[in-house]
Amino acid sequence: MIRVTGSRLFLDSSVWLGYFLGNIPETQKIIDSEETTLFTSIISLHEVFKRLKKLGRTEKEIRQAVRLIEDNSIIVELNKEIAITAAKNCEKYGLHTIDSLIYSSAMETRTTFITADNDFRKTPRTRIIKIRKFN
Repeated sequence: MIRVTGSRLFLDSSVWLGYFLGNIPETQKIIDSEETTLFTSIISLHEVFKRLKKLGRTEKEIRQAVRLIEDNSIIVELNKEIAITAAKNCEKYGLHTIDSLIYSSAMETRTTFITADNDFRKTPRTRIIKIRKFN
């Protein structure tokens, strides 16, 4: 069930993957919070599906992960404004196209962008969380 609250966070694919893989402890608190409205790019559904498949997860496990994302966040579709802004942000912040589309979706929704990807270190309204390294 999607919670509509005052705090608005846009989660990058890396945050969802950290949640499912258990290598970013902070993600559980973010995703399970009752005080936060979560947003996710439609592109992140693709990235999460693809990465979990590559890691050998079953089709059922992957579908459950995608369903959890859909049930707990507002999925943001792409549109012309996001595409144009993303083209500008590629150049401005040195982002790859996919990253820029996801980041620009976050800016379009006036949210704080949460990621574990250091490629976003130059972008405003972004919080980078750390991945726990396994030994």
